Amino acid sequence: MSQSKYMKKVIQSVDFLKNWHGKAPEIAIVLGSGLSDAIPGINEMKSAKYSEIPGFKGSTVQGHKGDLRIGEIKVTMPDGFKKSREIAFLRGRNHAYEGNDAGEVVHNIRSLISWGVKGIILTNAAGCLNTEWELGKMMIITDHINSTALSPLNGEFGEGFGAQFVDMSSSYDKKWQKQFEDIAHSLDQKIYSGIYYGVLGAHYETPAEIRMFKSFGAGAVGMSTVLETIAARQMGAKVAGLSCLTNYGAGLKHEQLSHNEVMDMGNRFSHDMANIVLKAAVTLEI
Repeated sequence: MSQSKYMKKVIQSVDFLKNWHGKAPEIAIVLGSGLSDAIPGINEMKSAKYSEIPGFKGSTVQGHKGDLRIGEIKVTMPDGFKKSREIAFLRGRNHAYEGNDAGEVVHNIRSLISWGVKGIILTNAAGCLNTEWELGKMMIITDHINSTALSPLNGEFGEGFGAQFVDMSSSYDKKWQKQFEDIAHSLDQKIYSGIYYGVLGAHYETPAEIRMFKSFGAGAVGMSTVLETIAARQMGAKVAGLSCLTNYGAGLKHEQLSHNEVMDMGNRFSHDMANIVLKAAVTLEI
């Protein structure tokens, strides 16, 4: 079967990555809104701007740096032992609400997995749907609801990357979920677990929509992550999802919503989140 134009773009990205860095790290972390500077030493890591990588697109969203960083992460675990692992960091992502199609949204993820990355940790900033939860904490994503009306498996975007009909019954690796939970508890950090409701955006939701999402059992709502998860699972990579709860959904606390407030909340609690994410990332089994 001949290669699609989309597949050729992914191959161009992979060729660049191989020449640039050689062997791929096992783990990659996507840093969402407000989290791009949360990783200690990330500005000193080996870097390539998205604009330098064939096929990659720079994000137009505030808080998304738009570069790939790779470095050796060294941490001291709660038991005192030191662990390290080379990790790739995508500082920013492409969203459908920026005018990207489903293939462009997941291109970077497809390229990293085709390069050799085995596991993806997806972080995001999300609206909290449970008023008993504390803002600034993380929610481990246990499952998602895709309300974007998009799929990265449709047409040429899914050709050649795996089965077209992908089993999504265990989208987020349960063992990885447990490791994130255990690390958070060992650090005396509160962490929640729940379903992520993925919407297209870019507007925030209405109070009526928030009530509907809650009735479906969702714990958080956001404008990313679900398409990336679908693409990664099609390609056989393990996935973990983590949402920083930056604000309550519309109508829950009678507050006006703004992207600046979302960014501010992410920045304020980024150190705690990075501490949990990195300590878990260096120990995850592939």
